[in-house]
Amino acid sequence: MIFSKKDIEWTAVFRFLIWAGVLLYVFSRFIPCATVGDYPKSDGLDDAWTQALHLAFSEHWQFGTAVVFTYGPWGFLARGYYPPTYLIAVMSWTVLSLVFLGASWRLARHFFKNEWPSVIWLVGFTAAATIPAGEDFNNRLVAWGVLLLGLHFFVEEGAFSLLQAALTISLGWMSLVKFTGLTESVVIVGMIAADNLFRQRRFPWIVPVWGAGLLFFWFAAGQQVRLLLPFLSNSWQITSGYTEAMMLAGPTEFRDAIGFLLTAGLIGALIGRLVWLRHQKAGVLPLAGLAMILFIVFKLGFVRNGWQHASTAAMALVLIALVGLALAQTATKITRQAAAGGLVLTLVYAAVVFNCWLPGEGLGKQLVESFSLHSLFAPVAASVTGDLRSTYEEKLTDGRRDFPLPPIPGRVDLYSYGQTILFANGLAYAPRPVMQSYSAYTPALARLNASYLRSARAPDNLLFAVQTIDDRFPSLDDGLSWPVLLTRYDPKSLVGKQGGFLLLSRSANPRSFQMIPLQTLSARFGEPVAVPAMSNNPLWAEIEINKSVVGRMALLFYKPPELRLTVILKNRSQQSFRLVPGQASGGFLLSPLIADTKAFAALAGSSWRQDLAGAEVVSMVISADTKSGSTVCYRSPMDVRFYRFTQSASGLR
Repeated sequence: MIFSKKDIEWTAVFRFLIWAGVLLYVFSRFIPCATVGDYPKSDGLDDAWTQALHLAFSEHWQFGTAVVFTYGPWGFLARGYYPPTYLIAVMSWTVLSLVFLGASWRLARHFFKNEWPSVIWLVGFTAAATIPAGEDFNNRLVAWGVLLLGLHFFVEEGAFSLLQAALTISLGWMSLVKFTGLTESVVIVGMIAADNLFRQRRFPWIVPVWGAGLLFFWFAAGQQVRLLLPFLSNSWQITSGYTEAMMLAGPTEFRDAIGFLLTAGLIGALIGRLVWLRHQKAGVLPLAGLAMILFIVFKLGFVRNGWQHASTAAMALVLIALVGLALAQTATKITRQAAAGGLVLTLVYAAVVFNCWLPGEGLGKQLVESFSLHSLFAPVAASVTGDLRSTYEEKLTDGRRDFPLPPIPGRVDLYSYGQTILFANGLAYAPRPVMQSYSAYTPALARLNASYLRSARAPDNLLFAVQTIDDRFPSLDDGLSWPVLLTRYDPKSLVGKQGGFLLLSRSANPRSFQMIPLQTLSARFGEPVAVPAMSNNPLWAEIEINKSVVGRMALLFYKPPELRLTVILKNRSQQSFRLVPGQASGGFLLSPLIADTKAFAALAGSSWRQDLAGAEVVSMVISADTKSGSTVCYRSPMDVRFYRFTQSASGLR
């Protein structure tokens, strides 16, 4: 067939338009421009820590000491908008998008014979890495990880290439966005380094390149090198305590989790076959890397089961299935058909999860909207029109209207997690290390916050609310800080919407406190425990709940059952709450039951005995959220220690 010059010109124009659309799509999916979850809501838990991460980067707060959270110094790249960090976020994701584009295209063109299937695969891989919108950073980590594994083990088996170096440096960078990214990066880099040493017999350049990238971006975020180890140690504290503290069941959890495991097994078996054909026994390394990615995704998806987590896990499976489809192109026809079938089944699973958790916002709708003109040109529109900034300012104005606060001088922190109220009212935010109290879920993390309140860096004023999550016992969150709050700060007034916060000011005459041992006894699941009388002092408790071997295995691979603390009060009422073992072992105020902010204000006053007499706890029952109320995951009996909380001066006596 002979093509005319005009045909060739039109083909070139068509090809140019297709590629312009592909580039526009990739950049529109990564460069910050979304309008979902990006602005400070006056009552948003996630929006509060999002804004705090942006502020932390712009003011060079030191992670590992001043900030201890699941996100790192570049955590603001995960989501959100803040004027001082917006340009840096845009530039960062532009660079990361180029790396992603280069690596994805290199992988696709190596396996697909024709250009257009490669383009379709690239667009699909981009979509899977960026859906669901606003909750997609974990999938971006998966995308970068599987791309690096694919390039090293299937595409570029020679010397360490510039493209692999760019991906490796990017992983070092993204490791400082979220700690799970650091964990994932260490596994992937370790697998490739082991392959360099034992199969290829050459120096593992990937290790120093990854380390250099990590250190460069650590310094670029204004962090001190001496704080890198505390950052790693305290981030591990957050990660290791996450499952037991944050686990949450969902209405379709069993179906979704089993579906994930079956689909992951199918995709893993297919990729395992392809790896075996290519590397034989040496294929254990890429399979181990892939298995670890799947394990991390499974934990992220189903420990705290909800739409964000389950749908993100589903899209991670789609990403891995797409890589499997690419790898299968050099195999037999039957293997290619199996890979295509596996991808279809994975997409069906993802659609079921999305349509369950996101009514009206399912996978199909999100995918279609990603190709809309509004979505494609959103980064340009956001930068040119200034809509992001104007919307941001509008939300701050709404926050001031909905949660007006009086002028508060000096540095201010807020308990427990509604910090956007501080931002909206223009107060000088001075956060404790674990910035939101529900995250201080191990004794070590709780001690960090309590020590901060006793230090010279402590804020001048606090807005305090009894505000927890997941129906926890109210005084568990930041429980070790409560005695410090009651002795080093003085109550002023109830402020905010419907008096929702108690304003506390640093005391000119701080008191000391003492925990006087009263009694130690053993408690069994489901059996009532008599609680000593308060007398003239509140009662403090420590409950030592140790996991059994079965419990440690459950904690590692999935999650143990939730624990409950049921208390019977002097006024004969009974209330049941979630009990987090790490918080319980560190210690918490048990009696009187402080169920809301007004009760805490009464506790800080001089007539607390009369005001809270009916809230005295007279007995309690510890149980597991199982049919029997018991569980093999925790040892029984448990040690329970009671103390009297006393002060040396005014206030509680």
